[in-house]
Amino acid sequence: FSIKSHQNSHAGACGYYSYNICCDQIYSYFNQTCNISTSPILSFYQMNNSHVARGDFYDLKLCAGYLTYPIECEIRSSCYEDESCIISLYSDVNSHVAECNYYSNKLCCKQLSDLVINSSSFEYEDRPVFGSWSRINITVFNDGDANAYNANVSCYENGRLFDSKIVNVSKKSYSETYCDWEVSCNDVLIKVDPLNEIKELNETNNEFTLLIPITEILNVSILYPLNNSSFYRGEEIWLNSSVTSSCSAFPPHETYWYFENSLIGTEDSIKWQIPLYDSVLGIKNITAFSNSSGYISSSSSIFINILNNPPKILRVSTNVSEVESGEGINITCRVYDLEDCQSESNCNLNVNISILDANNNWNNFTANKIGNTFYIDYTAPYSPSGEYKAYCIVWDSENDYSINSTTFLVWQNGTIIINLNSSYYLWNSGVKVYGNAFRKDKSYIQEASVDIFAGNIKVCNTTTNMEGYYECEFLSPKQIGSYILYVHVTDTLTGKVFTNQTLLVIKFVYGDKEENMKRAESVNCDEIPSLILNPDGSIKRVYVKVCVWR
Repeated sequence: FSIKSHQNSHAGACGYYSYNICCDQIYSYFNQTCNISTSPILSFYQMNNSHVARGDFYDLKLCAGYLTYPIECEIRSSCYEDESCIISLYSDVNSHVAECNYYSNKLCCKQLSDLVINSSSFEYEDRPVFGSWSRINITVFNDGDANAYNANVSCYENGRLFDSKIVNVSKKSYSETYCDWEVSCNDVLIKVDPLNEIKELNETNNEFTLLIPITEILNVSILYPLNNSSFYRGEEIWLNSSVTSSCSAFPPHETYWYFENSLIGTEDSIKWQIPLYDSVLGIKNITAFSNSSGYISSSSSIFINILNNPPKILRVSTNVSEVESGEGINITCRVYDLEDCQSESNCNLNVNISILDANNNWNNFTANKIGNTFYIDYTAPYSPSGEYKAYCIVWDSENDYSINSTTFLVWQNGTIIINLNSSYYLWNSGVKVYGNAFRKDKSYIQEASVDIFAGNIKVCNTTTNMEGYYECEFLSPKQIGSYILYVHVTDTLTGKVFTNQTLLVIKFVYGDKEENMKRAESVNCDEIPSLILNPDGSIKRVYVKVCVWR
């Protein structure tokens, strides 16, 4: 607004009188009412050449405000420290106005501070290390007209408050404070008076986001093998790693693999063959080391257990699957070892061949050697008969061993005695077969199965007793003729089947006894071809021998 003179003056709109009352950063207007952004600091009787009063007295209001808040003014005898005197009034109603020191009633309006932070407000460590504690020094400026007391300076990371301080900042001055930051991948937001508890001339210049370059730490993890895994000498294995950094899943880097202290590869994943020399045996360390410019390097270690390869038995065999007592059998054992065989024909191994007989008795032999094949020539005993097992046992220089086996049969030939209770039989009459079964060493074939066949027809089954004796009865065939009678005995010890045979004669005799004919002085015989009807209904052509003697 304007005034006519410095003392005892009327007032009017700006420009009406020669003297204008001017204030920085304040806007004003005349109106019957003030909006929410302004407040009535005075009221006028009329627009120009007017008396003035406090803001609520006349209808015409002088509305004024800062850009941020309505201006707060009071008429009192003196102004506070944070207030400015705009003009003095003779009275608070229907009054003339003058410069501030003329009347005792002062129009006192509150001054505002203006807290400011910007890019020049900060000092911090160059590339602090991720995870460490670093101090951010902060300078808060006050560009306003009032002192700022108890101003809160807060520091945020990803929306999380991690530190705050309280400062007092004098007008047209600055104050220094700091935040302690645990270095991370996030930007840092600094706010002064974050809750707007202090009214300021500008509420948009009191926060700033810092993009602080940091030093990241590489993180290397060994994915395979797992810690405390076991492998064999000479085995080829994969070594797999994954490298990340504090803030990146794929940082630039180089990876180095070490076995104990020896470099063995330079990629994230490598294929490595475990050496054969003896010193690698046992619990050993594998380390993956990752490095990159501008990063802090990292390493990860595991332990693996390296085992000796036991010697291999490639084959255990015999030249025959069964051998008769007293005869020879060749038993061979072909072996190999990764560490103790310079070639397949040059092996530094110890081999023993042991035989477990049918009665579970052991016989041990030192094997002969040709290249990597070890062998013995074994003479089969007469006792016991049955299944034998040949074991090949091989030791290497680390006293590791392997065992494998094969089986063979030791058997004795057998003899079967066959007896019949008659030299011939009528058809469909009782036949008794009996006899003994024994082995080559005269031992009885005990409790053996006995099968008897007349031709290709099984006619009887029985078993031998403890003395090898057997007997069996059956009805003779129902046809006249000569039949081969087979007796099969299965040795219970070896499963071998022994066979003997005799002739079973089926015929019909009528007349005088044959032995009388043999004693006669004169005998005359003739053979007459005839047809015979057998009891089984078959018809057979035969020769009937008719003899007469005296």
